[in-house]
Amino acid sequence: MAGTSLTKQTCAGIGVLTDVGARSAGILVAFTDRHGGVSAPPYDSLNLGARSGDDRLSLSENRRRAGRAIGFGAHALTLARQVHGAEIIEVSSGHSGAVGDADGLVTRAVGPVLGILTADCAAVIVAGERGLGILHAGWRGLAAGVIGRGVDAVGPIRQAWIGPCIRACCYEVGPDVVAAFDEAGLPVAPGGRVDISRAAVATLERAGISDIAASDDCTGCSPSYFSYRREGRTGRQGAFAALVEPSR
Repeated sequence: MAGTSLTKQTCAGIGVLTDVGARSAGILVAFTDRHGGVSAPPYDSLNLGARSGDDRLSLSENRRRAGRAIGFGAHALTLARQVHGAEIIEVSSGHSGAVGDADGLVTRAVGPVLGILTADCAAVIVAGERGLGILHAGWRGLAAGVIGRGVDAVGPIRQAWIGPCIRACCYEVGPDVVAAFDEAGLPVAPGGRVDISRAAVATLERAGISDIAASDDCTGCSPSYFSYRREGRTGRQGAFAALVEPSR
């Protein structure tokens, strides 16, 4: 898929999927796995989700470690209260911390780090002519059109990245999800199975975007990732995006 790519790296003991070329061009893209943190089971070990039930001190240390590995300070991070919808919030220069209920963050400013937390849903990052966006795309968000709203907010889109998420091999759904996907024109595999990554790619391609990098990893299969479907009570991995100064 054109020039966009994702490469696995280990940074300060933390596994990160990143696009080195994008960083050189002024776009930070990073998806963490669950390794390299301090949280005890069932949040072991790099849990980044505050609403998971994990110890607050462990969470704070995990976020500090993730920021150090990826290259940002905790003071620059903005997170939404994710509600499995399609609301988008714009983050201005100098903002950090929590914002309201939303499943997408966009910015036109250099500096703010946008974050999404997942444990089977996809984190989708889109870079366009009018800024950068990061989207939380589970089945509800996909059916509600969160990706389309994010694309509209920062497009025309030049590049997109999709992080590790649950695939059809591990995600058999009920008739309500099948009906919602059918209504939204999203693909459903035989046997009522949903591939969140495939649905996200289909949505992006329908919007005319071809330069897409998608992780091959399934969070339901791989013990390297938190999976709500597999584990129930568990942590959250992070996805991060920011406009930064291009490397020279």
